[in-house]
Amino acid sequence: MLTRMKKAIAIKAVISDLGRVFVHFNHNISCGRLAKLAGCKRKDVYDYIYHNKIDIKFDRGEIKPPAIFKGIKSRFKLRISFEEFKDIFSRIFTLNTPVYELYLRIKKRYKLICLSNTNILHYEYCVKNMFLKDVFNKGVLSFREGIMKPHPCIYLKAVALAGCKPEECVYIDDISEFVDAARALGLKAILFKSSKQLERDLKKLGVK
Repeated sequence: MLTRMKKAIAIKAVISDLGRVFVHFNHNISCGRLAKLAGCKRKDVYDYIYHNKIDIKFDRGEIKPPAIFKGIKSRFKLRISFEEFKDIFSRIFTLNTPVYELYLRIKKRYKLICLSNTNILHYEYCVKNMFLKDVFNKGVLSFREGIMKPHPCIYLKAVALAGCKPEECVYIDDISEFVDAARALGLKAILFKSSKQLERDLKKLGVK
């Protein structure tokens, strides 16, 4: 007697990272601008923010925008307003146009949820300038949740927001650790390398 083949579970939602998938970014751009104003080396600014893990606390929502501005302004003796700082700090993104166009097509048939380790300033900039509302139905963001990938709860929050079971979702990220964490929870997952590779891998999962 032949055993019945299991019917493939249909994907109902696509959950995607933002940075280095949907948008490109470069922290050296903002650090270079701040360093120029401060008259110091770019590395000095970068080390202060990123090697000291201030960015992690900001991404978890533990530090609010006025506090991070005050700390950087004081450390480097900057004479800029908070509005000027927000622009310098956030104007580091460019749209990954092929992925944007792919997601627009996908959105016609699937729910699209963004799941990102990010801070409020970067997210607000991307909402305003990187067409997030054109593509994503909803978002799960580390600065709101107080936790970051690869914590299981933040993935499950995105799954719940999609209104699907984990196995009905596909997760996309450029960081292998975060992809592995999604798979451990039962999600299908794709390690992003390029827009063409992403489109091929989505088709293999039945996402067209």
